[in-house]
Parts: sequence; C-alpha cells; structure tokens
Amino acid sequence: GRESTAVPILGRATIDGTKYTLDRSTIFERWRHECPAPVGWHISKLGCATCKMPHDPVEAVESIQLQIIKGLNMFEIDGNATDTFQAISRAFFEALQAFELEREGFIITLRCGIIRQPVYNQEVADTVASNTAAVRNRIMPVFERFKSSSLPAMQLKTGFRFDQLTDDHLLRLGMRRVTGTSVAALSPDWIDAMLTNITHQAKIETVDILWIEGLHTFFDGRPDEHIDDDIIQLFAHLESHAKTGGIQYYGISSPHLAPPVIRNYPPLPPDANLPETFRNPKPPPPAMNLYRLMELARRAGGDNHKLRFIQYPFNLTQHQAYSTPLPYDGNHTLCSLAKALGLTTVGYSPIEAPNMMRLPERYHNYPMEADLKTTRMNFFSVTERVALKEMEVKDSLEKGPKTLPPMEKLFIGSVYIAQQRQLTNLHFFLDWLNYSLIPPFRKAILQLKEAASADIKDWCVQYEQLTNDMFRLRRRLFEHKHGKRSYMINGAIDQVSPTLSRCPMLNQKAINFATHGCDVLACGFHVSRYFHEATELNPAKNGQLPIPEDELSALCKTDAVSFANVSPPDPYMLEPAWAAQGRFGKQKFRSMDRNVTIDPKNPKFPDIPDELEDGVPTGTGS
Repeated sequence: GRESTAVPILGRATIDGTKYTLDRSTIFERWRHECPAPVGWHISKLGCATCKMPHDPVEAVESIQLQIIKGLNMFEIDGNATDTFQAISRAFFEALQAFELEREGFIITLRCGIIRQPVYNQEVADTVASNTAAVRNRIMPVFERFKSSSLPAMQLKTGFRFDQLTDDHLLRLGMRRVTGTSVAALSPDWIDAMLTNITHQAKIETVDILWIEGLHTFFDGRPDEHIDDDIIQLFAHLESHAKTGGIQYYGISSPHLAPPVIRNYPPLPPDANLPETFRNPKPPPPAMNLYRLMELARRAGGDNHKLRFIQYPFNLTQHQAYSTPLPYDGNHTLCSLAKALGLTTVGYSPIEAPNMMRLPERYHNYPMEADLKTTRMNFFSVTERVALKEMEVKDSLEKGPKTLPPMEKLFIGSVYIAQQRQLTNLHFFLDWLNYSLIPPFRKAILQLKEAASADIKDWCVQYEQLTNDMFRLRRRLFEHKHGKRSYMINGAIDQVSPTLSRCPMLNQKAINFATHGCDVLACGFHVSRYFHEATELNPAKNGQLPIPEDELSALCKTDAVSFANVSPPDPYMLEPAWAAQGRFGKQKFRSMDRNVTIDPKNPKFPDIPDELEDGVPTGTGS
C-alpha cells in the first residue's frame, strides 16, 4: 500500500513510567488504579477510546495532546484503524516530544477481533445501468463524476460484504458471525493481519494490552474440547507474540462476560407486520465462564500467562457486571470475581447504551426547543411545501423517458413521510439520512440537472433547499425528544443519589457512576470539551466524589435511569415505503412495480425469503 506517514513510537509501558505519569498529574494523582502483580502498572481512572477520532481528526489531535498533558495514560486504538490514525499517532509522538515525556508512562491498547462492515452504500458500488439522459429528443451521456463524491474514501476500502456471505463461507475465511454486518475474526492469521495493520498505521513498537473481541462466537454448541482447543490455540498464539515483544499482555473484551441486560418487551398486537426476530427475540449469548477462560490461559501460557485484563460495557443501563451475581458462581459478581482472580477490569461505553431496539441512546443533554409548538408548525409547513414541490414535476417525470432518475430516489420528502414510523431515534435517523437517503438523492438530482431546461434546474435548487430545511427541523424535534428524556433521567438520578446530584451535567453523572463499576473507564474523548467536562469541570476529579455502595445499588435497581426498555420495536416498523395507494392521473407510475401490498393477517415480506439458505440460522442472515 501507500507509505505510512506515522512516526515510529518505540518503547513499552513500565511500572515506574506509569507511576511517574500519574504522580505529576493534577487530575489523576489520587484518581488511579494500581494493577495487581504481575502487571503493577498505575492507570488513570479514565482512559481514552479513539474509535470516534476519524470524525474530526484535527479536533481529535488537539484532544489527545490535552489528555497526554493532563496525565491520562491509557489509550485504546481500533485494530481496523484506517490511515486517519497516522495523524493521531503523529500527534501522540509530538506531544511526547514537546513535553519531554517518555513512552514508558503510557499504556497503548489495541482492540481487535471484530470486523464491522462499513455502512454500505449501494449507490457508490453500483454503476448506473444507463448513463445517458434525454435532452430534447437527443441522447447525451451523463458524466458519472458524482459517483463516489458523497462518501469519504475510508468507506470504499472494504472488500467483504458480510451480510451476503453465508456462515459456511465465513468459516472458510476463519470468521464467525456476530451480527448481520459484523464478524469475529479470531484465527491467528487475522490477529496477525490486525497487528500488521496497526504497525503500518501507527508504527507502535509494542502494544501494551491486546483486547480480544468476539470470543463468545466460539461457544456455538460444539463439544467443549473443540471449543477449548480453538481458544487455547488463540491464547498460545498471543503468548508467542508476548514472548517476541509485540504485545505485553492481552485481555478479553466482551459484553457477554456479565449477565445480559434484562429487557421487558411490550406485548405485540396480533396483526403486527413483524419479522420473526422481533416477534421472538433471540436469547442473548450466555455469560462466558471466567474460571474456564483463566484455566485455558494457564494451559496455553503456564502460570505466568499474560491474560490479566477484562473489558466490558458499563453504564446506567448495562450495570450487570456490578449488580447481578454470575450464573456460574452465585457468590460473585463479575467485578468481585475479577478482583479475586487478580484481573484489572476496564469499562467502556459509559455514556452510550442500547435501547430496546438495540439503537444507541446517550446520557447527554440535548438542546431543547424554547418554543416546541412553533418548531413543529414550521416543520409541518415545510413538509407541505415539499409535497407541493414534488407535485409540480411529478407528471412530467412519470411520462418522461426511462433514463430519468427513479422517483423514490428523487422525491425524498415522500420517502421520508412513508418511512417515518420506523425512525424512532435521533442516531438511527441521522444514519439513515447520511447513508441511505442523501447520497442517492444527490446523484438523482445531479442526473436530473445534468441536461435539463432552466426551469427544471431552478426546481432542483429549490427542492434541495426545502428538503434540507425539512430534515434540519426534524432533527431539532428529535433532539428535543431526547433532551426531554435526558431531563427526566437527570431528575431520577438526583432523587436516588444525593452524591451524584452535585454534578451539574448528565454525562458527568454517567461517567462518575461508571467509574465505580470497573477499575479503569475508557471514554470517547474525541473532542477536548468532553475531556474537560469529565475532568476539570467534574466534581469527582482526583477521586473527590466517592459514591456510597447503597446509592450505587439503588441506581442499578432504578428503571427510570435505564434505557433497557426504551423505544420498543414499533409493531408497524416495516410498512413498505410506497404503500400510498392514492395517486394522481390514471397513468401507472414507474415505482408501482416496487409496491408490495402486505396482508396484515398473514404478512409475507418480499425481502425475507421463506426458506432460508442452509447454514444461516434464523435472524442472523440478511
């Protein structure tokens, strides 16, 4: 590939180095964790996860340098890092140089094992079947210059479409399915590939902790000795890396170390148009037995084996690691068992938790509308104008030649109106907008403008402006809805925990709660303001705000602060996009052949085959 611009970062974390980093820090001097022997490192109570850094590399670089100066000393990098990380690794090197700090004082960890398919954009990959447009009875080629303009380059790198591979294909590639679009790649070759990737992107000589994700996919109902053999092979491979100095220790990172979050699904109406996955949700994988994993590590690497860390999500929704006894050992929770086994626990996702539809929700104050009524009225009137705008050109598009862009790509106002029941949550809405709706729309608008008359060009400009306003207002309404919920959660936390009510911000409360459920907490500090809020502005900085046990357990028991049962799967989530039967004019319009009428008594989904291909268990294939 291309030459890497990263600067080599030599050295490894040591006990004295990490101790020195924290001794000179004003924020973490008394807010730290000392790892049990044989590790012995001193780790700041907050760590930094860099997975969101590529969103804004310039801001991320400043944020990382601020954290290094302030003495935060644990950084986590994603094994699928793209070339954006070259800038981040350079920032790391520059901060160490400028302040004459040693690499010995910082713990660099690498998360690998799960490969996620980037949000896939059909438009970028497929070429238009006909690249011509009709111009007053002549045919003129359309230049495909808008092909990949709508997506950043990092999205185009992937070679695999996991949602199109069967489980059998995946096994041949040494992978196991986690969800429809992500797989666990835990064979020695894949681990080596990720280490090679990170060596190229970040030029780190030694990775201090290698996190293994997706280990739960090994427990797939095969005989125990087969599973044990696979895990021992993986651990032995990691031990050999530790001997050669590529890594120092390894750890297991998984939401399935702790008992699952308890979810109460609402009863479904009998005529709900739902696929089986929502009707009978699959039970979550059982908690992995930590005793068994430690024993396998001992068999792979002797008594001095390098498995000394575990990592799990911990927040006000997913607090089972602290609050629920383990199914295989009723005397211990995951936290207390890890302490007894001499493991260091790292928490992640303190602010982001999945709701009932497995969509992200955030413990974070959203901007609320001062005058909600006006915003809603504005939204409705803009939507009305969008619909009227579409009416202006609908006839001429329907009667026009086949080369015009299809209407469901162009009339995104109508598409939104038909699909809006599905969009229950701001982050889901934004993903749908940025990846599924806007890129094809830009392409369609360009195709229409490319060779159109002046008045159609004007129409395009006005329609773009209107839909832009419509989605901007819709986003504000979503933010208000989330803001209102945050306000309720904030109040509920204050009632249960007088200690936490001293923190002015909701994200501080969430982070301070999460620091009590693990030894070190990895937060997404990709913006320096977030780091500032969690440290300088936080009443708990330097360990000044311990939360008593009874308040912690009360917070775990309170449903009002959890997202576990929020935003239930909407029973009519899968209404077809063009279900509107009322149409203007007698002519059959071109998207009618895509319109599938669904009988609510016996729903059949056109895109969900009745007979699944063998090898794909129900609910995991696409």
